[in-house]
Amino acid sequence: MFTLRRLSFIALAATTMTVTAATPALADSSRCTSGSACSGRVTFQSYGEVFKVYDQKADGHSAVLLYWLPDGSGPHRVWNPNGNGSSVTANLEFPEGDWVTYRACLGEHGPKEILESTCGAPITDYA
Repeated sequence: MFTLRRLSFIALAATTMTVTAATPALADSSRCTSGSACSGRVTFQSYGEVFKVYDQKADGHSAVLLYWLPDGSGPHRVWNPNGNGSSVTANLEFPEGDWVTYRACLGEHGPKEILESTCGAPITDYA
């Protein structure tokens, strides 16, 4: 009886470890535009693949998200032309475990011009 109980415990522990090991890691991240003011900021939430693009300074520019996907496509753009203190949400759909590389920039929304000198460092995150 003791051996049967012990084997059941070991089997349960092994199953729990297998299920736990199969759970993908969630990684949330954020990036600012270049410079110390962080005029534009982008956040990425892995669960649900949700980006938020924040305009954090009344400088006359729009905050812009640039992102690239594993299929080689990009840069895709998400604009926040709504001014200081606003945010725009982009809810994407891509497979669990896929990567996305992104960066935060400022730009001119009318002509859709990215101001490259304002782009912050890129980061790669995972769904």
